Amino acid sequence: MKHRALTLACALGAAMTFAASAFAQDSALGRTEFSMRCAVCHGNGGMGDGEIGGLFSQQPKDLTLLSKENGGAFPFSEVYQAVDGRRDIAAHGMRTMPVWGDYFMADSMRDLPSSHGLDSEAIVQGRILSVVYFLQSIQQP
Repeated sequence: MKHRALTLACALGAAMTFAASAFAQDSALGRTEFSMRCAVCHGNGGMGDGEIGGLFSQQPKDLTLLSKENGGAFPFSEVYQAVDGRRDIAAHGMRTMPVWGDYFMADSMRDLPSSHGLDSEAIVQGRILSVVYFLQSIQQP
């Protein structure tokens, strides 16, 4: 019985380590994606202080406050939908924020022809998730 409990504890510990490692990797990929696509408006740290942010009628959102503004819980689904483009954001008005889901899909279709057997939608979801995980990692307490 003790052996089974120890084995289970080890397996659980390994799974948690793997999950933390996967989160860290996704967050690192998301940081790169964010820097290339989002930082020009939202700033490198996500605080809404990007180079062209001042050109908009409304300052880009401080993305480090998403959890704080949501009662301490990171609004994962809403953030995913905002990055993907399915969720309208009033501050964006006439959709000045690019619909990244469509962009990522076109990018994936161009770079990975269907003959490779890769699922472009899964690649798009992975890119969006990496950005969301990065944003989750930069939340202020």
